Amino acid sequence: MKLALLAATAILAAASLAAASAQDVRQTPGSNVAVTQCYPHRHQAGYVGHPYIDPYGIVHGPRNFPTDEGYLAITYANNAKVAAKEIVFGLVAKRDLVAIVKDVGTFSPGVSIDHEFTLDPELFPLGTALPYCKVLRIKYSDGSEWINPRGGYGDV
Repeated sequence: MKLALLAATAILAAASLAAASAQDVRQTPGSNVAVTQCYPHRHQAGYVGHPYIDPYGIVHGPRNFPTDEGYLAITYANNAKVAAKEIVFGLVAKRDLVAIVKDVGTFSPGVSIDHEFTLDPELFPLGTALPYCKVLRIKYSDGSEWINPRGGYGDV
């Protein structure tokens, strides 16, 4: 009985820790975009690959996957009442904007989007374990636009 109670307590503690870390991802106030993952990284040579978006906004499949590039995986949802058609994110590390990526498509309200963008490999190592993805601009399908009032540089 004690062992079962101890196991249940451990499972609940692990679940709360996972939920807390998911909530700890920095958000951009006023953007109506909820970022749940901001993961700058590099892949090892020989990695099989997956779809990714290049700096020009072109989606590529896993064929000829460039492992010599840096990558930024962002998972987010548009929480506005209207669909977004373009979202620009800035990667902030040590209070400085170090990269900008643009996602183009139709991002309906409440739908989770999980995309990976290429980054300049010279950014790595970032020198911090606490980077975050700042929303810089959003263009909506109704023609309206949100621009971060704090600009593209520095901390939010």
